[in-house]
Amino acid sequence: MTISANKPASTSTKAAIKPRRMQFDTKNMQMHQFAIEDNSLISTFFYALSAMFPEGERFFIHSVRHYQKSISDPAMTADIKGFIGQEAHHGRCHDDLNEAIERLGIPMSLVTDNMDKRINMLKTRLGPERQLALTVAMEHFTASLAEFLLENPEVFDQAPEVLRQMLLWHAVEEIEHKAVAFDIYRLKVNKEWMRRRVMVIAMITLFSRIAFFQMRMLWKTKHMPSLKEWAGATRFFWGKKGILRANVKGVRKFFQRDFHPNDIDQSALIDGWEKRYPEIAAQEA
Repeated sequence: MTISANKPASTSTKAAIKPRRMQFDTKNMQMHQFAIEDNSLISTFFYALSAMFPEGERFFIHSVRHYQKSISDPAMTADIKGFIGQEAHHGRCHDDLNEAIERLGIPMSLVTDNMDKRINMLKTRLGPERQLALTVAMEHFTASLAEFLLENPEVFDQAPEVLRQMLLWHAVEEIEHKAVAFDIYRLKVNKEWMRRRVMVIAMITLFSRIAFFQMRMLWKTKHMPSLKEWAGATRFFWGKKGILRANVKGVRKFFQRDFHPNDIDQSALIDGWEKRYPEIAAQEA
């Protein structure tokens, strides 16, 4: 099934897509092995995500660039340039963060090497349409995750300041460019069945791989999570204000007929964010 490619993007206010060159001091970052909530299960979840980001971001850029030259609309062209600029810098910043975490004895390179092989496989086996559909799915997942983090920034109150700042900045930019890949997909592919099917496969694969990477990290560090850590992680992910519980609700909206990312108005979370987080805005070069 396809839907009209001429549907308006949204009636909500559209934020400008501005690449920011941030300078986070990861080399002097003070943190211990399991720095988030002092919980190995919560920490390795975010470590795994961080390790997956660089190659993932580069894959998203690759899938969008395939269609870039065939798009003549000036607004879309500007959005694509902003998207590429933001995603490229996200990858570089997470490369730096991953190196800092690796120095703590966490095997981030095991994940990044695995991701490098997987991305090369996806580029070989998937056609441009399916690559873009995968990007659309993952961009919605990250925007839903970003919404939770910006609504509940206190989840990082016990995390190292540099890590907190990087993840909140990343969240802002994920929301800013959340509709770019979707708009290209709607214009150039416009296959609803593929969009939904790829999201199901993407979520199953993503969480399976995160769990696998977490096990590798815990095995390498010879750490067995305590019952207290399991209880804390269960509350953190699936409690009343659990991050994955909230994310499931966000991902569910993706399957609505005629869905568009901007139908979810997250503008209040990013409008004037520099004033709410001046310490993060100060990291821009």
